[in-house]
Amino acid sequence: MLRSLSIRRIGVIDDASIEFGPGFTALTGETGAGKTMVITGLGLLMGRRLDSRRAGVSSTVSGRVGLEPGTPVLNRLDELGAEVEDDEVLVVRRVTKEGRSRAHVGGVPVPVGTLGEVVGGEITIHGQSDQLRLRDSAAQLEALDSVLGKEGRRLLARHRSLYGEFMSLEREARELSAALSDRERREKELNDILQAIEEANTFEGEDDALREEIERLSDAADSLAALEGALMHLAGDETSSVLTHADAAVASLGSAPANSKVLDRLASLRDDASDIAREISLVRDGLDASPGRLEKAQERLHELTALVRDLGPRLGGAESVGALLQHSRDALDALHELEDGAKRLEECEESKAELECALVRVAESLSEERRSAADRLASEIEGELAGLEMPGAALRIEVESAPRTASGTDQVTLTMQPHPGADFMPVATGASGGELSRVMLALEVAIASLAEASLGGAPPVFVFDEIDAGIGGRAARAVGERLARLAETAQVIVVTHLPQVASWASCHVRIVKETHTEGGEERTISRIEPLEGAARVRELARMLAGDADSDAALEHAAELLASSTGAHDA
Repeated sequence: MLRSLSIRRIGVIDDASIEFGPGFTALTGETGAGKTMVITGLGLLMGRRLDSRRAGVSSTVSGRVGLEPGTPVLNRLDELGAEVEDDEVLVVRRVTKEGRSRAHVGGVPVPVGTLGEVVGGEITIHGQSDQLRLRDSAAQLEALDSVLGKEGRRLLARHRSLYGEFMSLEREARELSAALSDRERREKELNDILQAIEEANTFEGEDDALREEIERLSDAADSLAALEGALMHLAGDETSSVLTHADAAVASLGSAPANSKVLDRLASLRDDASDIAREISLVRDGLDASPGRLEKAQERLHELTALVRDLGPRLGGAESVGALLQHSRDALDALHELEDGAKRLEECEESKAELECALVRVAESLSEERRSAADRLASEIEGELAGLEMPGAALRIEVESAPRTASGTDQVTLTMQPHPGADFMPVATGASGGELSRVMLALEVAIASLAEASLGGAPPVFVFDEIDAGIGGRAARAVGERLARLAETAQVIVVTHLPQVASWASCHVRIVKETHTEGGEERTISRIEPLEGAARVRELARMLAGDADSDAALEHAAELLASSTGAHDA
């Protein structure tokens, strides 16, 4: 049950809230007042998109949805971690002008698609352009399946289970058949690859080890060159080394007047240079910088890189020696497994044949259940149509053979004879706008009635957006009366322009359009107000005559309301 709806900045509605009770709620108002925006808001709560032309800077819709104890959606809410208080959950949807959207269920952020699971299962919206059950064959099949009895539901579940097993085996058989047909070519290719790997005489991680060794040897070679240069400057050059120049300086001072301090310092310099040269020689002699080994390591890494480049794409895109070896082992294991593939393929085909027989039996029994349910549903719809001022209409629900799907081997088509002597035609193409509206309503009511009998409950919320378009007079009154009866077992919310329909509602809400001037510019916004007593009579009078102050219209509206209320109470 929908308990409340709040809307901010959608179309002409700036900020409005509606409290819903059980039973039949009618939404009325002048053309352009924003009645459809209420349906748009409900659609947003169900995960539908918002037309950017109707969005404000940031449009927000929130609704409180009441949940019956034990309803399956409670398990889904528990999985989400959503908060449920007093058997109701708060659902919020925000949409920006740019189309960005956020959704929360019970205070928990959720993907927009989750709204369809949570709210879509509780609320059914139907409008003039949303009559899927009358237009789409799959939807018509779903509608028929909703009134299947216990045995029919069991057969449908069994067929879906068997179909899932069959399709799984079908996929496995296709994969096995393809693998077996390719086995000989793949085996030859793999043998060539394994021979190339064996000839390379490599091991896992060799390429990484070579890269580390090359880096180390390259660093050692650079260090060796630096040490050799330093040693040359200190002692290696007979004409320009530090030791040669120190000896020359001593000799030069020896022919001059004695200066013992300077000579001592020169001797010390020569000794230090000699010691440093000796230490550099020791470090140089200890370096492992074999040029020959570096060249061999580089050549070996080049060989392995070429091996990976050539064989990697043929082994799942391997990009290293380790991956190449692992992929080759995996491919070899897969080939070994295919040795039993032919036997497994044979087993799959045998199991498929058994499942095929079981599917045929279940599908035939399911078709019988559907034909029986189709007769019941068609009869129920005809009875509803008689009460909706279509007493001569006859309806058939044809269950015909169709290619197998998870739901069986049936195709469902609703056909109607609008009056005796006319041809039966699909309702989506053969019915007028007014007839289509009444057939849709009759279908929903019939499904609700039969589902209640077989499942112990009816859908909690029906929302109808101007389904009374194209009808009037006695037919409109009949639609209002039938909606009131439907509201005895389900919550019904109707956007209507007909007073004959609105007069049957237990709760009447008006959408009022107002013009305000802000900053010198006129702005049209709408507000929502509940109607009771005289205010409701005035609204019905406006709907009847276009003039809420007309005495005649007010009198007629009061009579209409009293008649509808009295008939409903009776």
